[in-house]
Amino acid sequence: MPEHQQPRKRQAEYSGRELVRDVKAAARGRWSDLLQSAGMSADCLNGRGRPCPKCGGEDRYNAASDVNDTGAVFCRHCFNKSSRIKPGDGIASVAWLMDSGNGEAVRWLADRLGLVCDADGNAKPAETVDIITAVCRDKRMPIDAFKLFGVKEATRGRERYPVARVDVYNEAGSVHSYFDLWPGGKGKCKHGKGNAGIFFPGRLPADGETWLLVEGVKDAAVLVGLGYNAAGMPTNKLATKYARLFTGVDVVVVPDLDLAGVRGADYTAGGLSGIAATVAVARLPGIVKDKHGDDVRDVLRKPDGETLVHDAIREAATWEPKPDDNEADERPEVIVTMNEAAVTDEVVRWLGRLGWDSPWIKADRRDRVRVFVRGGVLVHAVESDDIDADGRLTVRDLPPCLIRERITQACSLMVEKESEDDIDIVPVRPPGWLIDAVFRRGTYGGAVRPLAGVVQSPTIRVDGSIVQSPGYDLQTGLIFRPSVAFPNVPDNPTKDDAAKAIADLLEVLADFPIFEDADRSAWLAMVLSMIGRSCIDGYVPLFAVTANIRGAGKSLLVDAATLIAYGHRAGRKAFTRNDDEMRKVITAVALAAMPSVLFDNLDIQLGGAALDAAITSSTWSDRVLGQSRMTGDLPMRTVWSATGNNMAFGSDVGRRVLPIRLQSPLETPEDRSGFRHPDLLSWIETERPRLAVAALTILRAYFVAGCPSQAGGDWGSFERWSAVVRGSIVWAGGADPLPTRATALAGDDTAALLGKLIVGIETADFSGVGLTTKEIERKTFGTQADDADHEALAEAVFEICGERFNGRKFGRRVRGFAGRVWQGRFIEADSARGGVARWRVRRADGGFGGFGGSNPPREDSDAKCSPNKPTAGDGGKPDRHTEHDSGRPETNPPNQPNPPGALFGDGLGDIPATGSAVEL
Repeated sequence: MPEHQQPRKRQAEYSGRELVRDVKAAARGRWSDLLQSAGMSADCLNGRGRPCPKCGGEDRYNAASDVNDTGAVFCRHCFNKSSRIKPGDGIASVAWLMDSGNGEAVRWLADRLGLVCDADGNAKPAETVDIITAVCRDKRMPIDAFKLFGVKEATRGRERYPVARVDVYNEAGSVHSYFDLWPGGKGKCKHGKGNAGIFFPGRLPADGETWLLVEGVKDAAVLVGLGYNAAGMPTNKLATKYARLFTGVDVVVVPDLDLAGVRGADYTAGGLSGIAATVAVARLPGIVKDKHGDDVRDVLRKPDGETLVHDAIREAATWEPKPDDNEADERPEVIVTMNEAAVTDEVVRWLGRLGWDSPWIKADRRDRVRVFVRGGVLVHAVESDDIDADGRLTVRDLPPCLIRERITQACSLMVEKESEDDIDIVPVRPPGWLIDAVFRRGTYGGAVRPLAGVVQSPTIRVDGSIVQSPGYDLQTGLIFRPSVAFPNVPDNPTKDDAAKAIADLLEVLADFPIFEDADRSAWLAMVLSMIGRSCIDGYVPLFAVTANIRGAGKSLLVDAATLIAYGHRAGRKAFTRNDDEMRKVITAVALAAMPSVLFDNLDIQLGGAALDAAITSSTWSDRVLGQSRMTGDLPMRTVWSATGNNMAFGSDVGRRVLPIRLQSPLETPEDRSGFRHPDLLSWIETERPRLAVAALTILRAYFVAGCPSQAGGDWGSFERWSAVVRGSIVWAGGADPLPTRATALAGDDTAALLGKLIVGIETADFSGVGLTTKEIERKTFGTQADDADHEALAEAVFEICGERFNGRKFGRRVRGFAGRVWQGRFIEADSARGGVARWRVRRADGGFGGFGGSNPPREDSDAKCSPNKPTAGDGGKPDRHTEHDSGRPETNPPNQPNPPGALFGDGLGDIPATGSAVEL
């Protein structure tokens, strides 16, 4: 920063070096005028390339960008290696213009600056002045008027250079900061954010007074010197938070003659309108320039300048809003500074309020501009463009191009630009770094509301209260946008109301071949899970609709449930056993916040690590397809369903499935007629408001009753679902849906494979020490194989390996079964000599690896043995192991495709001789 420009008082004469120093200090900020006095035209000082004023040429000359502070100009022809004068400062520039030496240029400048020199080039001692007087002389301000603004002498910066420090007032009318001025400088506010403010001449405006508003303290001091009450704005416009200081005051805004000043005056007057008694805008004489227009002090330098200023103020026109004024004028301003983190925080704060607290946005457009966060990514809810979407909202990521739009809708970005001795605030477009910072922020500190999804039917919260007012619900994070009018859900429904609601919903199943009450309740549980997903603080099972034949109505059954809950048919997705591809499907579902997904008409086994994880996960994270970024933790609230004929389930997904069994007695059920509801989906669309409210009535009544516990609902991983959904159905008098789980367990092909392995190894392991993989290969493959003696083991090996034995593949598959219990027995791997694994069968009640079992033995574990009973596994040889013959009826519900006893019943002789390979 510059040192104090005034010469110091000495007893001795100046030395040449001291004179150069003081000339440069006094000329700082005045070089443009000095160079013009030396003969240079003003056009040569605009920083643009042009012909040299001395040697001509084309585009060989230009002035430095800080020419007013340094006086530096350049010419590639005049200033070369052989030239007598070298460029670099204003003294050299004057010597070049005047064709003189540097010494003569210094003396000429000293004379112009009031530093009187003798014939030998030495300056005489000058009058000592204080810093306030020096600033007033430099800025052309009356000293007495300037001192009214609370000016005091101070020092600034590490160099402790002297400054005139002016009081700065905040919106409460209190001095809270300061503004420093020095000769040749533009002035600086106190370091730090929020230290700007307004300048008053020692007091605040009072009702009934007339006050002038100008840019900066300098023009304000000049107007006070002319006898006016004047306040200085920190920039070319006054922030609306200061308007209350002018309540009941007649205000005249006097802008500079440039576009920024004129626009700022209009903004200032608009902010004061309705608060000040009157608001007028004065027009100074002169031409309005794009920038660097004349201010009050410039007009005063003209002939009769004081009269011109008085006339402009007296003729000020009352401010009226322009016809093209729009809502953008009310946007909050954000000053873009080098503190990028603070700027981003402020922009994010206004983005979070866009559409909620932004009166400048028209009411019918506020829903469209709202921004939400989902999994650390900004999203918005937009109407789908699909033909059959009927204006349905979908959740989509907010791309950078739309983030730019939202920023400009949420706030007005401004930058401070210095012009000669003023600071102008001008609007700017969102810079690239700001858009990227907002887009990649990852966390928004609660400034942006989270979005869990969009629903088209009323729903229920975790506390049992009903969401039935359209719009965003803060507790659930859901947007409720009804597609039809719904009646209100009763506040205090009774158990009888819930029972009637169940009967109303079961009317949908009138034409479906469902013969078991448990299967009807399982469908009812699917409807309640979909419409009441927000009240289940936990996982929801996959609903699998399986049938004995095609055309039984599996897909229609799921569509009926989703139509009630969501107002549209189930969204279909392709199922694959490839976990990598399945992860992509699940990620797309999570990104779109799809409330439900249907895997339709499966002809392969249902399961896989990705799907298993999705069913029992509250969040989902994966790489975004086609991008090198992760999704973040997306809420996983999707209700999964699947359909297929006699579906097969993987071992892990089987425990996550609640099946619904359709058993058609017809050979071609698609040809059936005589339906109660011939067009079921159209009937549901008509009755949907009543059916949706019936579903919520069941849940609401259960919550009103205090959610009484219903016995027999234990289901690991789905405890909360069982307590709420199953509990409400059973409490209201419906059948328990959990018995249908036996269908999933029966359809678990891995259980059948495990049974064959256990029986096969038991039969082949006469010594009881176990079999190595090589020994199993000899017994089932090659010339020594004996399929008659080892039929179960051979079939298991074939299912695992196919036509050719693969020891590595077989070992991995069997190792995956190690420790899993089947009918009281399990496979264990014992390390043989050389680390070779031996597979042997052990009883579960004997413990695992020396540890006792945690469950008590079953009653039928000590069933009688029939030593003379031949088995298919040993070709008529007596079995050495105890058979399980409970003597009790099957517990599996009827109409199941493959009940457990069909494969492995009361003895080893029930093992089928043949089986089909299942894709694993």
